[in-house]
Amino acid sequence: MRFFRKSWKYQVAAIAKYFILTVAALLSLYPFLWVLCSSLKDNNSIFGDPFGLPKNIIWENYKEVWSGADVGRNFFNSMVVCLAALALLIIVAAMGSYVLTRVWKNGFLSTYFSLGIMIPVHALLIPSVLIFKKLGLTDNLFSLVLMYAASNISFTMYILNGYFDAIPREMDEAATIDGCSRSQIFFRIIFPIAKPGIATAATLAFLNCWNDLVLSLVLISSPQKKTLTLAISALKGSYATRYGLLCAGFVISIVPVVIMYLLFQKQVISGMTAGAVKG
Repeated sequence: MRFFRKSWKYQVAAIAKYFILTVAALLSLYPFLWVLCSSLKDNNSIFGDPFGLPKNIIWENYKEVWSGADVGRNFFNSMVVCLAALALLIIVAAMGSYVLTRVWKNGFLSTYFSLGIMIPVHALLIPSVLIFKKLGLTDNLFSLVLMYAASNISFTMYILNGYFDAIPREMDEAATIDGCSRSQIFFRIIFPIAKPGIATAATLAFLNCWNDLVLSLVLISSPQKKTLTLAISALKGSYATRYGLLCAGFVISIVPVVIMYLLFQKQVISGMTAGAVKG
């Protein structure tokens, strides 16, 4: 009832705002719904009625993609690589941000690490191939772990620097008086407090690693070691493509991203809005 007590200008503005947000949400959600519906069709249904609901649901698309196209193994490869790279990235970036913001503040090094955001991943392809060839790590999933961690470290540190720097210094001093070492201060106090920033950085880094195609295409050649993005790109035929299978692969690749966001939704939202209330 409080809504009707407001002035007519407020009511019109509120209705217009929610209408625009609803339309934007539907436009954002429609491509995913189209892919989901198309994954349950065959080529004839997709071309004959591309925007309609499936009349005969074809669940075999998912079964054929998962087992016949070996997407299950590639899904497992991507999950292992992304989680390993994420763990390495968060530990290294968090330690680096802690040192640069709370132990040894150095504007030059902070700027130096931030400049890595400007380097495109394509510029790293030839040097990385040469380095991994020297180390004997070509066609190895461990090379992907190192590349994913290295390519995302600048952006992750850029995000974490702001959170670590905003934590009051008095907490470090109190912990030092209580006899805590630097490592104890970091793991027991600073790291848990910075969970919103870490969740935000981890989610964005996971998206970058999970959706990568270029690095995996260059560094991995064995079919048994291919990632999910490589497997989905292989579903597109040279002369003909079964778009139902292709859309089923897209849906499988989207599921882990949605699950991760739902698990860390509160931390991500609080992490993204934390900077807006700091003076």
